[in-house]
Amino acid sequence: METLSVNGNNIQVDSVPDECPLCHHKIVPEGVSTHMFQTANGLSQEVIFSCPQKQCGRAFIARYFRSMDAQRRLLPVAKLQGIGPKNPKQPEIPQEVKTVSPLYVEVSGQAVAAEAYGLDQIAGVGFRKALEFLVKDFCVSKNPGKAEEIKKSLLGTCISEFVDDTNVKQCAKLATWLGNDETHYVRKWEEKDIRDLKILIRLTESWIQNSILTDKYLREMGGGA
Repeated sequence: METLSVNGNNIQVDSVPDECPLCHHKIVPEGVSTHMFQTANGLSQEVIFSCPQKQCGRAFIARYFRSMDAQRRLLPVAKLQGIGPKNPKQPEIPQEVKTVSPLYVEVSGQAVAAEAYGLDQIAGVGFRKALEFLVKDFCVSKNPGKAEEIKKSLLGTCISEFVDDTNVKQCAKLATWLGNDETHYVRKWEEKDIRDLKILIRLTESWIQNSILTDKYLREMGGGA
C-alpha cells in the first residue's frame, strides 16, 4: 500500500505507476489533480500525473477503484485499474532483420499497438501476418530467383520448401500453428495463447538474425582459418 498526495488529498492506493506510458522511462510521477465519481459498486478515482522527464513532461491518467465490502462500506485502498493514454512501445528488432523485412517491422509495430490498446481479438492476427512477412522475406533473400513462387505459397509450404536452417524451420512452423489459431473459430492449441505466439516469433526472428550473420561472415572470411 502507498499514499498519494494530490492537491492536499491523501489517497491510499495499492500501487503507483513507475513508468510513463508515453515515453516509457522509469519515473516517480508527479500528481497534478484528482477526480472522483460514485458508481453502483464503489468509488472510481482518476489521478492525473505528469511525467518528470524533461524530454516528455506529458500528462497521463491512472484510474483507481475503491470497492465495497459486504456491508457496502468503501474499502480503504484504491486499486489501480489502468493507465492512459498510451504510446505503445515498439518492439526492438535487430537491424539485420529490419533490412531483410521492413514490412515485418511495420506490421509487428501495429500488432504490438493493438495489444497495448486491449484489442486482444485482433492483435494475434497481426502477429500472424507479421510472421508471414518475416519468413517470406527471409526466404526471398535466400532464393531471389523464386521470389514470386515464395510470395504466392502458403506459409506452411514456404517454410517446408524454402527454409533450410533447422532452427528457423522448427520455430517458424510452431509459430505458424499458433498464429493460425488466432484466425480460426476453434482453437487447436487451447493451452497456448498469444504470449506463446510472440515468444515463438521472437525465436524465429533471432534464428533468422543468426542465419544472416553467419552467411555474412562466411562470405567475408570464406570459412577458412
